[in-house]
Amino acid sequence: MSELNEEQITSYLLANPDFLVKHPNVLAQLDLQQQAQGATSLVHIQQRQLREHNTRLKNQIDTMSQHAVQNELVYRLLSQCHRQLWSHDDFDTIAKNLHTIICSNNDINDFKLIKYTPDYDELIEHRLTNSGHYLGRITAQERALLFSDDTQSAAIYLIGDEKQPIAILAFGSNNVNHFEPAQDNLFVLDFISALQLRLQKLA
Repeated sequence: MSELNEEQITSYLLANPDFLVKHPNVLAQLDLQQQAQGATSLVHIQQRQLREHNTRLKNQIDTMSQHAVQNELVYRLLSQCHRQLWSHDDFDTIAKNLHTIICSNNDINDFKLIKYTPDYDELIEHRLTNSGHYLGRITAQERALLFSDDTQSAAIYLIGDEKQPIAILAFGSNNVNHFEPAQDNLFVLDFISALQLRLQKLA
């Protein structure tokens, strides 16, 4: 009779999950060596794997919940901003009112809506070429150009395009990790489109 190979043993155990329950003497003799943990039974290994799986699931759920809460907050803030666009007819008043709304969010410490001047050409070339926006940490030069000294991360958007820029929209946070490149900014981009249309009408 030929010896069983690992694949056959695996297939049999998967097809008969109660085998070790019916033969506890076999289970008692199966002590598998785990790194840095000594001898561990199959039951203990399975329990550990289940705990690790549950921990991963919990972390995923927590992350999704945090994103949902953050998206809801962003949506509400930008809904207020949308209403401001059509409540006033001059750039400075719109910029001031948007600043008040955006900075009511404790995670955002600074906000700027600034008319384009050639002073921003280097910023546009370095950060806003192609995509039209940048999210992440900023340099000391960028901080001095746009924000207060405490700002550590930012979301910066070009209103218009590289050839015909209209304005710069910038959100700043004292938290170095608040704005990151991988963040979803769908709601903000929708607002950018509306803001660009409004500023073109005011020009």
